[in-house]
Amino acid sequence: MTDEDTNVTIRVENLKAFYTSKNGLVRAVNDISFEILKGESLGLFGESGSGKTTVALAILGLFDNLSRTYASTAGNKENKALWALKDEAKKKGLSSEEMGMELPGVEGQIWFKGEDILTLNEKEYRQIRGDAITYVPQGSTKSLNPYSTFEEQTAEVLRAHDEDNTLTNWQVMKRVLQSLDLVELGDVDIRKDMKPSQFSVGEDQRVLIAMALIPHPDLLIADEPTTAVDMAIQLRILDAIGIIRKETDLSLLMISNNQGTISQTCDKVAVMTAGKIVEFGTTETIMNSPGHPFTRAFIMSNPTMEVIRKMKEKGLRMRGIPGKLPDVSIPLVGCPFKERCEYVQEICREEIPEFREIEVGHFVMCHRYEELPEW
Repeated sequence: MTDEDTNVTIRVENLKAFYTSKNGLVRAVNDISFEILKGESLGLFGESGSGKTTVALAILGLFDNLSRTYASTAGNKENKALWALKDEAKKKGLSSEEMGMELPGVEGQIWFKGEDILTLNEKEYRQIRGDAITYVPQGSTKSLNPYSTFEEQTAEVLRAHDEDNTLTNWQVMKRVLQSLDLVELGDVDIRKDMKPSQFSVGEDQRVLIAMALIPHPDLLIADEPTTAVDMAIQLRILDAIGIIRKETDLSLLMISNNQGTISQTCDKVAVMTAGKIVEFGTTETIMNSPGHPFTRAFIMSNPTMEVIRKMKEKGLRMRGIPGKLPDVSIPLVGCPFKERCEYVQEICREEIPEFREIEVGHFVMCHRYEELPEW
């Protein structure tokens, strides 16, 4: 492993995550790559349905089982046949390309601390999931056990990975109180014995973050962690994540369609639509000088006060993105944003744009970037 590799917490290469449906094979994530350095935060930014959560499920090793279960309950023989072919390919060590057809499931490489975790079996995956890689799911109401206290649920995260029973009850309790205190729950020595129904949604969300932090992970994946909470609580949750990152050198993958959340928590941003990353760069660059037509339209559809000020200066108006997400059960031809882009030309409909570096560290997937008006 090189010195450069030791500074990389996770590297995703040519990741694909497809699942079966009544309409055929859905290309939820379609050949994307990125990396997160130690102590760095990356935001996956894009509209709902663009594939952001699928990326998280693929990293966590959950996508194949979930999508296979969906295919089984759907009862479609063609879908089941595709999964049978996937199993055959896996036994032979072949990719879908080598099999000569697109297959469901996850393909590519996910290098975590130098190891391709996609090669791990479920038992091996469980040793890192919930320990070295943790996850804050979207929405707390379905993620917490309503019959269990916060102390019990938070402690369970530690005990599940303490196979040799090396942690004493005192050590577990200390870590529980520290984690709950980090997210500013307040009066944690008393409130640890309470249950989710006795707390607000925002407090439940902070407990989920505490549960994700208690094992001292290398990578935290936060999926819309401020959904359904008011602005004041949003800021406190994001501040707590920022403080913890600085104290622990934690790497963060933040999934959100809220540019305020991304701006406050992320060093870099990968912009996604229709299963593709169409723009990548520093947060400052993406938010202040977006290069892809989708990024510009998405920011303008729900602007921050700073963007509104800038739009007024340039005579731009707030507007939504016309049309709807393309059907990703249809193989991609051309640019994924072509049907909704006001700058579209014939080449955009016929050829997938190259994902190219337009400035140092700033990548855009667009044929016409040089011809676009200044932002």
